[in-house]
Amino acid sequence: MCFMKKMIIGTLTLATLLFVLWYLLPHQTYLTFSSQRTDEVFLQEPIEPGDEVEVSWVHSIEQTPWIETFRINEKNELVKTEARFKSYGAGAPEETDGTFMVEDGYMIITDLHEIFEAYRWFHSYNVDYTISINDATTIETTALPDQTLLEMKVEREVPFVPSFF
Repeated sequence: MCFMKKMIIGTLTLATLLFVLWYLLPHQTYLTFSSQRTDEVFLQEPIEPGDEVEVSWVHSIEQTPWIETFRINEKNELVKTEARFKSYGAGAPEETDGTFMVEDGYMIITDLHEIFEAYRWFHSYNVDYTISINDATTIETTALPDQTLLEMKVEREVPFVPSFF
C-alpha cells in the first residue's frame, strides 16, 4: 500500500475515533431563554430529566394568577403537566384530555401530557412573570428583556466541537 493511502486511512481512523469519543462525552442540558425572532440567547440554566419548571404570571385581562407546570422528560422534552388559573377567560383551554378540578379558588387541569418544542410568550415586566425550577426560583425574569417575544426550550449542549468536523 502506498504511503499516501496509509496516511489517508490513518487520518480517517483517527478522525472517526475522536468523533466517537466526543459523542460519548457527557453533554449538559439547558433550559434556554432566547428571542423568538433572532435566536439570541439571554439566559441558560442547567436542567435534567425529571426537573419541574413552573411559569407564573398575572393574566393581563383577568388580572388573576396563572400558573403552568412543565416537566423535563427522559427525551429532554418540555412537557406541560398542569395549568392553574383563578378565572376562566381569555387563553383558558376549551377542551383538554386532562383532569379538571377546583381547589383553593383555582381551576386546575392536571394529567396533561402536552409536549412543547418551545414555550413562547410576550415577555413584559407588567405581568409579574416568575419562573422556577424544582420549586426554587432560579430565573430572574428582569434579566430577560422587557417587551420581547421570548421562547423557553430545552437544549443539549456539547462540551466542544473539534474544528476539523
